[in-house]
Amino acid sequence: MFKLTATFFALLTTTALAMSVVNRAESISPIASNSGIEPGPDAITIFKTCTDINFGGLCVVWVSDVLPSGCGSLSAAGQQDSVSSASTPAGIACTLFEDAGCSGRTQLVVGTINDLGTVGFQDTATSFNCRST
Repeated sequence: MFKLTATFFALLTTTALAMSVVNRAESISPIASNSGIEPGPDAITIFKTCTDINFGGLCVVWVSDVLPSGCGSLSAAGQQDSVSSASTPAGIACTLFEDAGCSGRTQLVVGTINDLGTVGFQDTATSFNCRST
């Protein structure tokens, strides 16, 4: 009886693990609205970054075909070390990174941050990535 139960449990566990495998699309770097690159037909808005508080100054809307997104470069849009406000649409969270390549100190953005200075991250970010929540 014990051997049959152990075999059944092993089979059940293997089947459950096989069913839980999820195929993910390869992460692709987000596209900036001011890049001149045409986004794909499945692109969704994932992030908005602006160089002044309260969404003033140079604002860039970022889109991506997949989530989680790859690492986005703020310098590609002329915003390296100059983002002062940021927002995400409902269901998306983005992480700002102090250094290139999505590394270094971080600040999570879920919803709207009108002044990144209030969280100690004004004019600090160099890169970012986004995911669904």
